[in-house]
Amino acid sequence: RHVVGEVQQLIQLFVEKSQSAGYFNPTSNLVVAVANVMSAFCFGKRYSHDDQEFLSLLSKNDQFGKTVGAGSLVDVMPWLQYFPNPVRAVFENFKGLNRDFYTFIKDKALQHRETFRADTVRDIMDAFIQIIDYEKTVSDKGVKLEREYVDSTVTDIFGASQDTLSTALTWIILFLVWRSDVQERLQHEMDRVLGRDRIPTIDDKPHMPYLTAFLFESLRFSSFVPITIPHCTTTDTQLNGYHIAKDTVVFVNQWSVNHDPDKWLQPETFDPGRFLNENGSLNQDLLSSVMIFSLGKRRCIGDELSKMQLFLFTSILMHQCTITGNPTEELTLDFDYGLTLKPKPFSIKVTLR
Repeated sequence: RHVVGEVQQLIQLFVEKSQSAGYFNPTSNLVVAVANVMSAFCFGKRYSHDDQEFLSLLSKNDQFGKTVGAGSLVDVMPWLQYFPNPVRAVFENFKGLNRDFYTFIKDKALQHRETFRADTVRDIMDAFIQIIDYEKTVSDKGVKLEREYVDSTVTDIFGASQDTLSTALTWIILFLVWRSDVQERLQHEMDRVLGRDRIPTIDDKPHMPYLTAFLFESLRFSSFVPITIPHCTTTDTQLNGYHIAKDTVVFVNQWSVNHDPDKWLQPETFDPGRFLNENGSLNQDLLSSVMIFSLGKRRCIGDELSKMQLFLFTSILMHQCTITGNPTEELTLDFDYGLTLKPKPFSIKVTLR
């Protein structure tokens, strides 16, 4: 419900901007739309696209993404934080942005605790408060979960999800503009499965293999999270004959996994059809080979939720709209590097079908 309502608001905004300004950069509106979905999940509240407090918060999260590279350097070379140097300055900024974002979430937790009712769970934060504050949950290893776990866990969910999802959607729209033939095929699949009388729902996903193939190819081709956030080994480990000592900082190179020529035929070619068998069904082996949310017990906890949102955002947009690029601009697939790879600015025009 939250996702569908937000996409409909986004389409209305896109059409209004197209009618008044012609071509526009969709990035900021995608960020707000995705953040609103997660805000509704986490806090039970959505914001308007011109709410200055919310825009300021999202701006901090964007700056966080741009400076996180410095944090990665300090993870690898911790001595950099102990004397003046450019990396230390950026790292201090990184920590300040993190504090500001955490303070916002902490204030939300305080507000929720003041109005909490055990018989009415309004959102994710209420659910965590009930489990940790009232049920006194203890982990499998006997560790009591403290009240602060609510703040830190919701910070991770809200902060990470809105940046990665909005970046994924920006790449998806760029690919739709770049490959109008793919956009037309998606619309044809929509019309065949749905007709024009209703919008897509998550239940329609099994009947739209080309859309699923397009989404996975967008994730693979862009690999917009090229390297995972750092993890650390908790014990001495052997992996493929290599010894990895305890407390070693480990990153996963997801870009190399998604562009491995031994796994992918012509990996530098954008081809959603690679995920389809001859009979039009999905190749599940190849789908499972795309790595964007990491793997194992420490993979992104929002994996399935993110894929659901990407499906609904993209399917509703394609069912309701046609997206075209600005003919006066040279379309590029270049990007800016940070926590995620973000496409260079581009502008679009959206018309209702």
